[in-house]
Amino acid sequence: MTSIRKFCLKQNAQVTDMTYKAEAPDKKSDSLGFRPKRFWGGTATSEVKDGFAVTLDGRPVKTPKGNVMVLPNAALASLVEAEWASVGEYVDYEAMPLTRLGFASVDRMGEVLDETLAEVTRYSETDLLCYPSEYPAALQAREAEAWMPVLVWADAALDLQFHQNQSIIHQPQPKETIRRIQSLIANATSYEQAGIMLAIPLLGSVVLAIALWRGHLTGDAAYQSSRIGEDFQSETWGADAEAAKRAAGMKAQAQSLDIWFRALV
Repeated sequence: MTSIRKFCLKQNAQVTDMTYKAEAPDKKSDSLGFRPKRFWGGTATSEVKDGFAVTLDGRPVKTPKGNVMVLPNAALASLVEAEWASVGEYVDYEAMPLTRLGFASVDRMGEVLDETLAEVTRYSETDLLCYPSEYPAALQAREAEAWMPVLVWADAALDLQFHQNQSIIHQPQPKETIRRIQSLIANATSYEQAGIMLAIPLLGSVVLAIALWRGHLTGDAAYQSSRIGEDFQSETWGADAEAAKRAAGMKAQAQSLDIWFRALV
């Protein structure tokens, strides 16, 4: 299992170890297996050391490891507060993507950065945008229309050159490109890193993840660019209900990442 995948799983699993004392989970627990009952009345944000916190009846929200979930600016804190304010009878962490990113930013980034950079290198070597389809022509055209402008942007804006490859023989990407990608991510804030680490496996592409992070693509555009092959197959052979449901969830994640990254600017 890749380290990025393990990070994603652990990020979700850790919300089952919240510092708040909660009643027994409802029988209709979500896939995270933990739905504490809402115990607070009001929500707010407050300025704290190094940033802003979300408070529940005056108490700051804490991460699964017991740290105060400090957010870098008031705008992002307000967005996260809105997730807590909208909670019904039970907390559903699946419906709180910004909160989960906040937890990951505070608890996980320092622990996994080195292995993540190594994993990013492996993703970069097999990036979705570097392996366009050989056929049919209609699919080739769609991929070229969506992917080439992003590759051109990456070159012009970030000096990242990628080689496309239609051969079954692996073609390594330029070493300098890999080095620059590692430098970009290593020098990002922990909040940016948390978003990037989720965006890469979600989109199957380091290039698309960076374009989303840097505001070159919206969440919708990045997601659509990552799904060209799947969408083409659905149009050709018909849509599958379960696949469509999964796709909708992935699109929602991309949209949440867009909100997260834009709030960090």
